[in-house]
Amino acid sequence: MIRAIFFARYNIYSLFKLVPLFICAFISSKNINAQCDLRFPNLARAFSTDIVPLGPNKCQYTVSVKFEIVTNSGFKNLFFHSWLSQDYPNPPIFDCSGSTPAVNPGTHAQLGTAIDEPGKSFNDMGFVGLNELTFAPNVPVDVTANFATVYPHDHSVVLNSPLNSPDVTATVTRLGNSDTLQFSITNLKVILNTPCGTPISIKTDIWGSNSNAPDPKAQCYICGQSQSFGEVTVSLQKSCTSLPFQYDLSLISAASTPFHVVFRLYADDLDGIREPNGDDSLLFTSDTVVLTPGTFTTGLTNLPGLFCCTEPFDQWGLYVDVTAREFTNVISSSIIEPGCATTFTLPVSLRSFTAARNNSTVLLKWETATEENSRGFYIERNMGNNVWQTLGFVSTKAMHGNSNSLLDYEYSDINNAKGITQYRLRQVDIDGKHAYSPIRAVRAGSQKGKTIVYPNPSNDGKVNVVFADVNTIRDVSLMDMNGRVMKQWKGVANNNIQIDNLTAGFYTLRIIDTDTGEQTVEKIVVKKR
Repeated sequence: MIRAIFFARYNIYSLFKLVPLFICAFISSKNINAQCDLRFPNLARAFSTDIVPLGPNKCQYTVSVKFEIVTNSGFKNLFFHSWLSQDYPNPPIFDCSGSTPAVNPGTHAQLGTAIDEPGKSFNDMGFVGLNELTFAPNVPVDVTANFATVYPHDHSVVLNSPLNSPDVTATVTRLGNSDTLQFSITNLKVILNTPCGTPISIKTDIWGSNSNAPDPKAQCYICGQSQSFGEVTVSLQKSCTSLPFQYDLSLISAASTPFHVVFRLYADDLDGIREPNGDDSLLFTSDTVVLTPGTFTTGLTNLPGLFCCTEPFDQWGLYVDVTAREFTNVISSSIIEPGCATTFTLPVSLRSFTAARNNSTVLLKWETATEENSRGFYIERNMGNNVWQTLGFVSTKAMHGNSNSLLDYEYSDINNAKGITQYRLRQVDIDGKHAYSPIRAVRAGSQKGKTIVYPNPSNDGKVNVVFADVNTIRDVSLMDMNGRVMKQWKGVANNNIQIDNLTAGFYTLRIIDTDTGEQTVEKIVVKKR
């Protein structure tokens, strides 16, 4: 079975305005060839702000793509085809209405013979021969040379590849010792036959094959997945002028027909990474909103529980996901960070900042969109005692401190600390003024293994909590999503507790080591019975 998730970091309509958005489309199993033994759990497509008008009805975008492949039987061919919705083939190339045998993929009749041919696909991309490579765990391997430059089923089809995207790069990383390969592709050029900034709708087919034949048939495929770019946009603000802190959400529809939408508000846990199904907290789920052409707004609304008023949760970033009956996308705002910061603002635009642990090393990466009069960045670390330690300094890459281009930086920290470690950047300009970045947090390398919660999610309102450190005394608190303490255990000396009679919802379990003061937070999900 194939499963796929599509993300796009920029709504094409808002690209013209340089407003970042995130969009993802979830693929349902009814559109999947059941005979396929490849799975595509996370496919992400990001349109950059590098836009080149090529005419009144033609626009070039630079695209980045990320996805994962899970396979048990090798991997030989993988191809992607995307059309503007009005150009999607009729009849389609593949029949995904049920279980079907291997079939021939598309030809120039549907794909065209040029990357900018009107009425045909605008993105045809593939990889070949990856099953002949060796991927060590967690080590990126450059596979740019494995881009397909010839379409095996029809040599007249022109693929998007290094031949027409000379700056394109691709890497593959095996995730641990699993069968999952994570792909990352950057700087791929695509041309759309629409004016720059026009809202568009896209449909995508994906097919894979393990065949070694020179003209392989499609053994598994995903059909006609729709994505809407620009018909609905999201604006999210956070107000920290007084307690309780608040948010204000606006949804703007440019469509001529109503959408039935649901929005979900999340709090980012200071790592700058969108994890709606992971470590980020779901704060609120709306009822269905009928979004007619125009604007819907929540007005200023109090943030729930600890996130309105209690550090460090009131400092967490916010973002919103929006779903609708009428399209398969999940449209999202960017992450609002730093949460309620009051530091002096410098003329440096920090586009991203992340912190990720790999065993005893924490890798910090950040990217600036613009810099003016910049000298560089001090890297600071807080080991949990509210004392910020300066680790080092990274000089600016901007010529004479000024740049209007994207600049990438990174810094590695050897960190074997227990508990949570926080990182931040102190950006300084040539005149000595400084400002702080959003805070990023990482766990200890072994911390996630200290506590086991199962089953999680729970289907019957019961969970078991097992602590790995047998000789530790703990205080444990269970809170609901509003921050109310539901249960408490003081001086827990044994290595497990059982929690029962929980109603459906999201819970937070806070565990405090009474000797060291170290805190661990685990999340619990209870489903409806």
